[in-house]
Amino acid sequence: MSKAAQEIASAVTTGPWLKGYVRGKLNTDPVFNQGLVALCGCDGSIADLGCGLGLFGLWARKHGFENPYSGCDLSRWKIEAGQQAAQKMGLSHYALRVGDMSSFDIGDAALVLAFDVIHYLDSQAQVRLYERLAQVAQSGSTVLIRTGVMGCGWRTAVTLAHEWWTRASRWIQGGRVNFPQSEVIVSAFETRDCSVEQRPLWGRTPFSSHLFEIRRR
Repeated sequence: MSKAAQEIASAVTTGPWLKGYVRGKLNTDPVFNQGLVALCGCDGSIADLGCGLGLFGLWARKHGFENPYSGCDLSRWKIEAGQQAAQKMGLSHYALRVGDMSSFDIGDAALVLAFDVIHYLDSQAQVRLYERLAQVAQSGSTVLIRTGVMGCGWRTAVTLAHEWWTRASRWIQGGRVNFPQSEVIVSAFETRDCSVEQRPLWGRTPFSSHLFEIRRR
């Protein structure tokens, strides 16, 4: 078990179940380390759209990255739990707020993250977000999108079933289930003069998760 994951989980004050979730998530989900790879060489701030508990920001700090971090999420209790963990860890330049990722102020962030949140938007809202993120990439930022995609056989079926569970358990309250086709994401950015690297990133999970790394062409 990662020492960093254990220390972050220990800073979470909202009960043993959440501590266990945080430990498991940080130890098994490869997206956090992929984010660190993208962060290498980035001197600016991080904007995390749909950040949940703000785990990537905590993970980055535990691995020596001092970039200012800001994140938004619609779930107030997740934001409050993340804020409490950050305070317990004594972090500065670390801001979480309740808000919609579609209107969150990205500013001049060097790294913009959208991990496992695109599917909460309808198709038109997804296109608008792609347009916005393409503008950010064209200005020199790196954009990372991780999302489940359609067309992955049994993995897509499991991903859809998991989304049902998140609503039944009230981990996620409301929101759409609108997983995109991977080629739609790639086309949305390539037609806006961005380069896109796409690869599976499901790690040891059964989900249809893919990572899209977007930069100025």
